[in-house]
Amino acid sequence: MARRNKSIPDPWPRFVKIRLEIFCRALDLLTITDEMKKNEDEITKALYPKLGKACFEHIAKPEIPAWDRKIGAISEGELGFESIGKRPDFTCGFIDPTADAEEKHMVCLHIECKCIGFNRETSPSWDLNNNYIKNGINRFDSLSHEYGRNAKDGIMIGYIISSAKPDIQNIINDKLPEKIEKLNFVSRSKVEKVSTKIIREVVKPVNFTIHHIWADYA
Repeated sequence: MARRNKSIPDPWPRFVKIRLEIFCRALDLLTITDEMKKNEDEITKALYPKLGKACFEHIAKPEIPAWDRKIGAISEGELGFESIGKRPDFTCGFIDPTADAEEKHMVCLHIECKCIGFNRETSPSWDLNNNYIKNGINRFDSLSHEYGRNAKDGIMIGYIISSAKPDIQNIINDKLPEKIEKLNFVSRSKVEKVSTKIIREVVKPVNFTIHHIWADYA
């Protein structure tokens, strides 16, 4: 009897799943001080060693995400692109041995981290929740950043430094453009993840998923 041809499973979804588990675990391990809440870079810096611990503990033993790594040109034709040199907070590189084009051989899962909640007392004019969209989500469909280029997924991390998750969610959902699905966090757990679809207009591929991981440090 002839064997049935079985399609080779796409390794990307599992790659993303493991990284989501790593970040969720690291955020759960992380504790922050009131002083750190004044500077999200300090929180992200403190998250890095927790990622190392989470990777070591995980059964898959994945590589630790790269912290503050520049986006580089993947071809000579891209050397002049405005997005080259931009720095997502974290980058996880994925090698696709089935790629049919040079630019798809190395695909990056980009992770951007933002503080969310009511404004910091030191910066009353700074809108944290709007910043989560403007300088976070929007970077996944912007020619000035091109986060998630050639990838199917990206990750947004929200550090809740004040207020309550439902209130923050309502504010952000009211400001989201129509091309992005509304967030739907439902639990009161310290770390929670939801995924939303986005139809991208300037960065490929068009159909893209942003996984939002929010960690409550309020």
